[in-house]
Amino acid sequence: MKNLISILKYLVPYWSVAIFSVVCNLLAALFSVISFTMVIPFLGLLFSTQQFVENSVPFRLTAESVQHNFNYYLGQVVYNEGQVKALLFIIIIVLVFTVLKNIFLYVGKAMIIHIRTNVVQDVRNELMDKILDFDLSYFSDQRRGDIISKMIVDVKEIEVSIISSLEMLFKDPVLIVVYMYVLFVMSVKLSLIVVILFPVSAIIIGQIGKNLKKGTFRGQERIGALVGMLQETLSGIKIVKAFSAEKYVNDRFKEQNRNFSSLFSKVWRKRSLANPVNDIIGTVSILIIMWFGGKMVLSDNATLTSQVFIGYLAVFTQVISPAKSFSGGYYNVLKGLASVERINSILNHQYKIDDTDDAIDIKEFKEKIEFRNVLFGYDDENQTVLDNISFTIEKGQTVALVGQSGSGKSTIVDLIPRFYDPHSGDVLIDGVSVKSYQITLLRNLFGYVNQEPILFNDSIYNNLLFGNSNATELEVKEAAKRAFAHEFIMQKENGYQTNLGEDGSKLSLGEKQRISIARALLKNAPIMILDEATSALDYESEQLVRKALQELMKNRTTIIIAHRLSTIKNADKIVVIDQGKIVEQGTHDQLMALNGKYKQMTEFELL
Repeated sequence: MKNLISILKYLVPYWSVAIFSVVCNLLAALFSVISFTMVIPFLGLLFSTQQFVENSVPFRLTAESVQHNFNYYLGQVVYNEGQVKALLFIIIIVLVFTVLKNIFLYVGKAMIIHIRTNVVQDVRNELMDKILDFDLSYFSDQRRGDIISKMIVDVKEIEVSIISSLEMLFKDPVLIVVYMYVLFVMSVKLSLIVVILFPVSAIIIGQIGKNLKKGTFRGQERIGALVGMLQETLSGIKIVKAFSAEKYVNDRFKEQNRNFSSLFSKVWRKRSLANPVNDIIGTVSILIIMWFGGKMVLSDNATLTSQVFIGYLAVFTQVISPAKSFSGGYYNVLKGLASVERINSILNHQYKIDDTDDAIDIKEFKEKIEFRNVLFGYDDENQTVLDNISFTIEKGQTVALVGQSGSGKSTIVDLIPRFYDPHSGDVLIDGVSVKSYQITLLRNLFGYVNQEPILFNDSIYNNLLFGNSNATELEVKEAAKRAFAHEFIMQKENGYQTNLGEDGSKLSLGEKQRISIARALLKNAPIMILDEATSALDYESEQLVRKALQELMKNRTTIIIAHRLSTIKNADKIVVIDQGKIVEQGTHDQLMALNGKYKQMTEFELL
């Protein structure tokens, strides 16, 4: 129930629309009842058993008042125009109220569609807000395929299963209540039988749907695995083909797909029981009513007239439809609750890194970045990644972090903008712990150029604007020129409006890097983080990128994660990391003079 409420809370902003939908459905139910109860006077006229009254009574919103006045006006039509015209009068009433019923049903459904589409939109928006706010540790612990599956597949399942069942809340109960009221007015005894039949039906349906939620939950998890496998395959399609691993990948996918299909086949077989079970229950209910009602009509002291009984059956058949819909909605809700649980794993996730209540602003970098006795390890690892890290980066300095792969260089850099928080010790900017700053303002101080540039499936221009969404066209082009990217951009068929494709696939690695550098230049952040951007480039591209990097580093504090000795010789400070500890730090010449770890690494190019 708690999971269902977590989704239904999204209905709150649309309460006025929901009330309007209920009113429309109520009117539709009233017009429907009037249409079907017209069978009673129709049969009464045909068999000459219809009773008329000589005087009308003041109109009241009661069954007795409405029935009395209708009999009076119908009698007037019979006396003045004849029975044939009276039959035509009834037919016109049925037609008019049927049209009105369907108009209000349509409007009510349109309101539900409005609520449905907007609720799904709100759920997806909140998921996106939440995901973008998560600290990086969340993405380390979760498979990307499963996150995508929750965002797309599970939200769609909620739309189909729960949100589409809003009629169960706003339409079906209204129809059932109105129809049941009319049935009780027509015959209390028969209606008590109906009241007994409904709970019995609900128990049967509940037993069938008992394991539906559990099976669906497992199925949605397997969809996540499928999506993840497909994403990995598409991302690494070149490697798959290079190693002729198509059959291996295909066999893995087919095995996962077979397991998924087998599980969902069971779920849908159980779901498919809803219609036949509902039909059987509906038919049995009608037969029971026919049996007891028939006895009441045919007994010597009949308590029910034949035309009223036929009218009762006509109205009762209308109760069956919303009752079936209600039970079908129950199945859908059970099925959808599995997806609700999966989505709530995102919505209810507790941030590990968040602003403090008294977080302060930081709009400029003035003095230095300082690491004080920092200890850090990832949650899913027992070993310590950083052990007692202490060093300082002064404003305007270029500081290089060197060490073998896995030594902790990238982790050190990730602690500065609070992608992670240290387990002990602290990272300070201008003498204040980074934990005290507003996260968004803190991260605005940094620009990034990665070893593997990340570009989006959009135009070159929009990829550059990612660095500064408020930049003018002139500023964008100026940044591209400073990054030595403007020339090759203009050689593209559509210039700055050229679409880059998935992961910037339409550009060479060197072109990607220069776009990435131009983006960082456009941001104009005071602190620049460079994850050696030239290590995988050919000579010509490397020279262009080096020039662009030199432009980027002007008048900035720069932190370089180094992979090549040639890129750090001129750094103001080189920090040597080995197995999570700082073993040496100083300039290139100072470290070479120590004849220690750094010199050993340079000799074997192990940076």
